[in-house]
Amino acid sequence: MIEQFLIVNHDEKSLTIFLKWASEFPDEFVKQLSLESSVLTARLDGSSAGNGIELIQPIVDFRASFDLAGLRGGVYTLTLFAERDGQASSFWTQLVCIQHSLRRSPEEVDRLAKKYAPVLLFSPEEEFFPVSLRDLVITPPDGEGTGIDVETVLGKRSIPFDQLDLFLRTNGHADYLLDQSGFGLADSSFYRQKGSYRNCVVYYSYMEDEAERSYINYHTFYAFDPKTGIAKLLNVGPHIFDRESLTVMFEGDVPVKLTLGAHLENQPIFYLEKLLGWTQGRTTVRFDHEHTPLVNGHPVVAVAEGSHALYPSAGTFHISVLTEIAGHIFRNLLFPDLGESDMNEHQVILPPGMKSRQFASYDLRPLRLDLLQSDPHSEATPLYDPATAALMFSGYWVDVPGFQNERFPPFSKREMDVRSWVEDGFEWTWDVPESVKEHNRAIVEYIRQRI
Repeated sequence: MIEQFLIVNHDEKSLTIFLKWASEFPDEFVKQLSLESSVLTARLDGSSAGNGIELIQPIVDFRASFDLAGLRGGVYTLTLFAERDGQASSFWTQLVCIQHSLRRSPEEVDRLAKKYAPVLLFSPEEEFFPVSLRDLVITPPDGEGTGIDVETVLGKRSIPFDQLDLFLRTNGHADYLLDQSGFGLADSSFYRQKGSYRNCVVYYSYMEDEAERSYINYHTFYAFDPKTGIAKLLNVGPHIFDRESLTVMFEGDVPVKLTLGAHLENQPIFYLEKLLGWTQGRTTVRFDHEHTPLVNGHPVVAVAEGSHALYPSAGTFHISVLTEIAGHIFRNLLFPDLGESDMNEHQVILPPGMKSRQFASYDLRPLRLDLLQSDPHSEATPLYDPATAALMFSGYWVDVPGFQNERFPPFSKREMDVRSWVEDGFEWTWDVPESVKEHNRAIVEYIRQRI
């Protein structure tokens, strides 16, 4: 059985920590970490949450509690210290998300999220579709492979698939990496966990800033990112545990901007239909722009084949050795609506409440960052999915040789600094050929006729 190293729970008033494994094996704990004693302290640092608050508490009987009164919501850094070589030394660092005192209730957020949830537009050859967090980390994948290797503070561990959820919830060290080097990726269990376009799950998270603006991030999770073309053949970039997101910024109840995450920052991306180029890794577009594709108020978002990167327009994009098709390209633009076969039924996945004779709808679930803790709160309800507790893991889910490793929400930049995530994105102004705009209008009309 894996060690449950640190359990972190909280409510609106306090955050509590419990070193469960150390409480069960205190002598082994001191020995394994080369400590002088089990006298411990904990520090909660708010600098990453935009304030200079620093709280320090003694750890008594392997437990500590922090008063959250007056603390701004955001991502905090939790550090644990012990005596080592005659001085205080940190032995554990974990990011912790705290969210409370929001202006909107969970029910109000849910209504807003459903009202502007995206229409997802896939390519004809897409094989992988968004899965639930339960399917990703709780339901063990079939096939070969015994687990995922992680170098921990207690040494190297191989985490069995059926204990992965427990490990992620209780071992959230910020420097841990889910090592993929032991996988033959194309033959791995996760490669065969492709999801179904008929049973997709999309999540959303909600946050606010001090300027009275609010943001809804829509998150998709995939078991595998196979890439396409030369990148796939050269095995450059494929990885398990893929996550993508788009952000809608609101002023009041009005959607103003749409920010689409695609690839890592500082990697040049080119839109081949116009030779547009940018390095921000994401694009930001005016929600109400006349050329932003909308179906009944829902943005139509093009999903890149293989990488699942998100773009504001269907078309062909290029990054490094990767050239990817996003969304659908009609064979006959002049008569795109003549046949049902122009788009395969898996290519459009609609938001909940939007019904179609040809396309399926996804299930939309909240991440509920205000309820995120190691111990799930309850059974599943319409406004709570206990599988989201796996997101307590603040280390690196994505391990790609030659690229930087990546965290999952709520510990990526789009949650930790959502305001700059939106404001610093590449501004997509629709300075593209008229044929591109015409093509997007045809896509919108094609979908609209089938709902």
